[in-house]
Amino acid sequence: MAVTFGGHAIGMAIFVGLAGLIMRIPTRSLLVPYTALLYCGLILSPLLYWARLSRERPKSCAIRFGIAIFFYLQVLTLALGFGTIRLHILSQAEAVSDFGLVVLPLSAFAFAASYVIVRQTLKAPQSR
Repeated sequence: MAVTFGGHAIGMAIFVGLAGLIMRIPTRSLLVPYTALLYCGLILSPLLYWARLSRERPKSCAIRFGIAIFFYLQVLTLALGFGTIRLHILSQAEAVSDFGLVVLPLSAFAFAASYVIVRQTLKAPQSR
């Protein structure tokens, strides 16, 4: 879990840092959006751990992994929306219309794709 959270924290720091440089936003203004994105890693880590607990049962593991990805994308979108509103990049109405209409279908697709990928990966014979 620590590796997942640490990697997520570093990835989000790079993402927020590059966004700040590109849009010329002061570092101090980026702390709150970064913190919101950092909490997404706190949600992702235990969900992935929960999914890995059932590795011996490929179908159950694939469903759990899909659920983890689905919820992670929902929380990540909320954090991104909050950050864009907080930084005055988008208005609240624009954030809801831009993010809201796209997130649910894409999250459902990500659930299905991750289910298929994990199921096929766990079904494949393991070479030692």
